[in-house]
Amino acid sequence: MQHRFWRLSPRLVLVWGMLAFGGLAGLFIVSPSGSSAEPEGGDRPFTLVSPDLTECSPLPHRSELDRFGCDGRNVAPTLRWTGVPPGTMSFALTMTDHDAPVAGGFHHWVVYNIPAHAEMLSGSSRFTQGHNSFGFSGYGGPCPPGDGQIHHYIFTLYALTATAPLKDGLTYDELIPLISPEVIGATVTIGTFVRR
Repeated sequence: MQHRFWRLSPRLVLVWGMLAFGGLAGLFIVSPSGSSAEPEGGDRPFTLVSPDLTECSPLPHRSELDRFGCDGRNVAPTLRWTGVPPGTMSFALTMTDHDAPVAGGFHHWVVYNIPAHAEMLSGSSRFTQGHNSFGFSGYGGPCPPGDGQIHHYIFTLYALTATAPLKDGLTYDELIPLISPEVIGATVTIGTFVRR
C-alpha cells in the first residue's frame, strides 16, 4: 500500500526533497511534464537525460547489480545535462530507490566534486564516489527483491555554488547536509527496474 502512492505521483519526492532543504523549493520551477527544474528567470530548464533510458523506462540489464543473486554487470547508465543554472561551480549526483523498504530510500550512487565544466557522467568518470547503501564505494545497480514490484530509481543532479572539494567516501546522509546550503538548482530523471 505504501508504494502505490509513490507510483501514482513520482514527482512528489522531488518536491518533498526540495522542501526538506529549508525553503529551497522557492528557487525551482518543477515541470509536471518533464524531469527538469530551473532557477526563476532561467533561459532553459536544467535537464538531466540518459541515452540508456527514456523517462520512467527500465534501466538496461547491464546496469543491474552483479552480486547478491543479481546477474547484471553493474554498469552505471550514462547521464548528460543541459541548462546549467548561472553561478554553478560544481555538481553532485545521487541515485535513490524510494520503493525500497528502507526509511529514506536505498541509495545506489553518490557522486560529488563534479566540476562545473562537466556535461556528463558515466561509470568510468573519475569524480569522487561516495558509499552507497550496499556499503561499498561507487555505483551499485538495482537488485530489488524478486517479487515483480516495479522500483523507481531517481537520479538527482544538484547544481552547487561550492568550490571546496569534499572528502572521499561520504554517504548520502553525510553528503546532503553538506551541499544543501550550496544548492542553486536540481533536476531528475527516473529509471525503473523489476526483478522477477
